Amino acid sequence: MNLSEYRTCDAVALAALLKNGDVTPGEAASLAAAGIEAVNPALNGVIEVFADRLAAPGKEVDRQGAFFGVPILNKDLSFAEAGRRQEMGSVFAKGLLAKTDSTTVERLRAAGLNIIGRTTTPEFGNAGLTESAIAGVTRNPWDPARTPGGSSGGSAAMVAAGAVPVATASDGGGSTRTPASLCGLVGLKATRGLIPVGPGRGEGGSGLTGPFAVTRSLRDCAAFLDIMSGPAPGDPYTVQPPAEGYGATLNREPARLRIAYTEENWADEPATHPECRRALRKAIKVFEDAGHEIEEAAPFFDWQAFFEATIVVMCANLAAGIDGLAAAVGHPPRPEDLQSSTWTCYRFGRDRSARELLTALGQFNDVSRSFGDFFQRYDILATPTNVFPPPRLDETYSCDPQTPITAADYQANVYSNDHFVCLANTTGQPSITLPVHQTDDGLPLGVQLMARQAEDALLLRLGRVLEQALPWAGRWPQVCVAG
Repeated sequence: MNLSEYRTCDAVALAALLKNGDVTPGEAASLAAAGIEAVNPALNGVIEVFADRLAAPGKEVDRQGAFFGVPILNKDLSFAEAGRRQEMGSVFAKGLLAKTDSTTVERLRAAGLNIIGRTTTPEFGNAGLTESAIAGVTRNPWDPARTPGGSSGGSAAMVAAGAVPVATASDGGGSTRTPASLCGLVGLKATRGLIPVGPGRGEGGSGLTGPFAVTRSLRDCAAFLDIMSGPAPGDPYTVQPPAEGYGATLNREPARLRIAYTEENWADEPATHPECRRALRKAIKVFEDAGHEIEEAAPFFDWQAFFEATIVVMCANLAAGIDGLAAAVGHPPRPEDLQSSTWTCYRFGRDRSARELLTALGQFNDVSRSFGDFFQRYDILATPTNVFPPPRLDETYSCDPQTPITAADYQANVYSNDHFVCLANTTGQPSITLPVHQTDDGLPLGVQLMARQAEDALLLRLGRVLEQALPWAGRWPQVCVAG
């Protein structure tokens, strides 16, 4: 197998080749390493390759797992491996070794996957692009002058470029779905509680953040949901996956659905870009042709109140995380340890009272109730994934501004392209982006589908309708492993 053949395989296809003996785990890992070496100088999406796993997966990997030998990259945030570095995009955590495995990492190993390295993330995931003082700027393989989005931009860039078929990602306000959309991938934010975030914590970001992956195909998305979902001992709340699994239901045609759609983002400004509107209309046309009931409608809530609550919740969690990290680092955070935006948000979060945090969470409840009422009338809400196409790096905000900035101003920058995606983190509902569109200049754009809690399988099945009607498997970016 050469890189041209390797890049066309999703994880399911590569697993079949490995099982049949057509490829060995060492060959698959070597191909992944060669792919990383080919594209990483242009993209800067990988910060470490685990050389000891290129000959064969480690002894802790289950040889009987269905994906034994399939190479995968881990986002350097939310996915801890005991004894491996986890720096979270921060100089403050430079050289830090994880003490325990994440539950998700244990499940990936049980499935036979070979974790061969770490991908880039902005400092503590607190950005809508992927750049940091410790790793530099990560670029979009469709156009290296543009951002892949954040905070899972490193994972998305390397999957889109064909270096690995799948990479882990996490989503606290669109951090899986935006990079997936801007890099032409499938990105799911699962129902809150479906995939464990432990064992070191009970929930991520007061329930906002959840781990999963970015993939090139829906069957990989379903397969990895089967691998990673299900309760872990001690989880504060759980969602049970379907007994038959997600992969088994993927090709089952959805019944006639009530699908609402909106092109207008709740913040009003900036206005939704025409290309993002075109992407949504393409998907809606497919659904109309399939016989679903379509109506233009959207939940109503107070965006400004929601945004102000989000600043409190996100910054309070950031501050608690940094203070917790200080014990491992050996000293409290100082301005020189953190990027200026992180320091500003840390101080804002540190100074919030318990009353302010609880009030903000109460505002989240108001939003969730509004969406809950809406989904009594509709099965699906379809929107553009993003407000505008992949931004040029020279037009994006800085994660380390040299002029003073408030926490509110910085969070507004973070959410500038994420107005559609951030709501599912607040409500806990499942949400998926699907790469149904390319702009006139060849840039990918996704459409977001949102469903009721625990209806992740419905999103996958409806997404499969789009994958068949508007196939994306043959598209490759400007920078990819086979040139």
